Parts: sequence; C-alpha cells; structure tokens
Amino acid sequence: MRFTEHLRNTAGPQWDRVITHKFTNELADGTIDRSILTRYLVQDHRFLDSFVVLLSSIIANARSLSDRIPGCQFLALITGKVRIV
Repeated sequence: MRFTEHLRNTAGPQWDRVITHKFTNELADGTIDRSILTRYLVQDHRFLDSFVVLLSSIIANARSLSDRIPGCQFLALITGKVRIV
C-alpha cells in the first residue's frame, strides 16, 4: 500500500467530508462566490505569513549551519514563485 493510500484510509470519513465539501467543489468548478474566495485567500495569506515567521525563528535558533539548511530550503520552497507547467 502506498503511503498516500494509508493516509487516506487513516483519515476515513473525514477525507470524504473534505473532498465533497461545498467549498471544495465550488473552488474546483470555478463557481465559488467571490466574497468567500476573498475571505479564504486573506485567511490563507495570514496563515502563510505567521508560518514564515515561525519557520524563520526556528532557523535563526538552530544550533549550526547544517541544522539551518533544511529549514532554509523549505522556507525557500514555500515562499518561492509558483510555476505552473
């Protein structure tokens, strides 16, 4: 069994509730109300901003350069430009 299948099975009914939720369906279909999408994007931006601050703090307090590098690489990944292929 693949790891992703294990995670999906472990999530059980919660997985189904997420993938069949009105928000998820409307987002995928492109029919989501603009005010709802705006609220979601603002919330997502606030989360990302707080996460970047937290991760930066962890990096700054790491004991050595070798301990900082994985955090720096992850920080670069989540803050880099999105490339749609």
